[in-house]
Amino acid sequence: MKTITAGPAASVASVDGSGKLTASQRYMTLGGSWAAWLFDALDATVFGFVLLAIAKTFSVGLGDVVSTVAWFLLATGIGGFCLGNISDKIGRKKTMMISVFVYGTGTLLCGFADSLWELNLFRFCVGIAVGGLWSAAAALVSEIWPPAGRAKAFAVMQTGWSGGSLLAAVFAWTFLKTDDPESWRSLFIYASIPAYFTLVFIMLFVKESPVWLANREFMRQNSDKGRLLEIFRPQYLRMTMLGLSISVLGMYGYWIISTFMPAYLQNILNVRIDQAPVFVIWIGIGATIGYLAYGYLAESLGRRLSFAIFFAGMAIMVPVFAYSATLMPLTDGKLLFTTQNVITLGSLAALLGFFTGYFSGFGAWYSELFPTSIRATASGFCFNFGRVGAIAGIKLVPILIPLVGFTATISLASVSYAIAAVMVFTLQETKGVQLTSGN
Repeated sequence: MKTITAGPAASVASVDGSGKLTASQRYMTLGGSWAAWLFDALDATVFGFVLLAIAKTFSVGLGDVVSTVAWFLLATGIGGFCLGNISDKIGRKKTMMISVFVYGTGTLLCGFADSLWELNLFRFCVGIAVGGLWSAAAALVSEIWPPAGRAKAFAVMQTGWSGGSLLAAVFAWTFLKTDDPESWRSLFIYASIPAYFTLVFIMLFVKESPVWLANREFMRQNSDKGRLLEIFRPQYLRMTMLGLSISVLGMYGYWIISTFMPAYLQNILNVRIDQAPVFVIWIGIGATIGYLAYGYLAESLGRRLSFAIFFAGMAIMVPVFAYSATLMPLTDGKLLFTTQNVITLGSLAALLGFFTGYFSGFGAWYSELFPTSIRATASGFCFNFGRVGAIAGIKLVPILIPLVGFTATISLASVSYAIAAVMVFTLQETKGVQLTSGN
């Protein structure tokens, strides 16, 4: 077992936090983090199902509604960075509670938006909380779990994202009505409710990180070590920027797919707004399996090689799925929902979802690269500002579609994955690292 060597500021372990919680406490804390991430994903991904409906309600173009997604992604970066820093100061649990309350309330307010400007504001608030939740929860799960099972534990937590995406599809399937152009409002209102139950669960059952608790005295005596811009100091700058670059590449492709997949299926196959979620459900099922598979692979092959395998898989599957959709047989210009059609396209969607399993790796890897005093700040910045980099992708899509077509535009996401598969080898391998309160 190795002791963390995350830069010159790290030192040999002074307190091993993984043994401070009982097994039941660890699993309850993991369960709370999973639930928070589940409903975080529900509120984050539900927007993709209503792009066209919102454009119709407010009489704007698709590009205008895509700007709402851009504001959301920008907010996740700000939230991940700033709330991550707050998490390093006030604790992982308190920051999770703040985040859950904000994303639940922001989603609720989306259902009552009277203009696209108001919707932008409410989705911005949701984005702040989505980024902050990941930063705090990733640090918490990483700190309470021993090295041998950390990647697997985080893989379990990450299944909350695919579960939330599945739930978003189920909610969309249930509450969106083809004969009611305003049904998207009900979707947001119902999607907000689970957040408040999750808040109560975290308050009662989630435990604070012993590693963070043990680090408080160090932080009191060295308040400069936890400053917001600490991660840009020379000893951390290389890791910070490389981690950010890998996140940007992974997020660039993912958010193009997750944002435009329902609209893509509606455009290419003329499926109804209430039918597109079926294939997103297949993606969610594949992603759940992929998250868990990544966790096991990372424990045996290490972080870097596992990332490379999954990124390469995405580079292949994005164009395969996009072009396969164009070859599906249409009847009167529409894809019939026959068993064969659903299974064929659904299986490809599930395989595409499987390779998004790389998202299981960010939390453990980034947490292992940085010391406790900046762990949530650094990992939150690297991961969530990756989404900010994805803004370029989603803003580019409406511009490229008239020029090269929807299918070719979607397929361009594979380029970022191919580059990411190579770049992961620029960061150090951290398999077996012990997280401690040592700074």
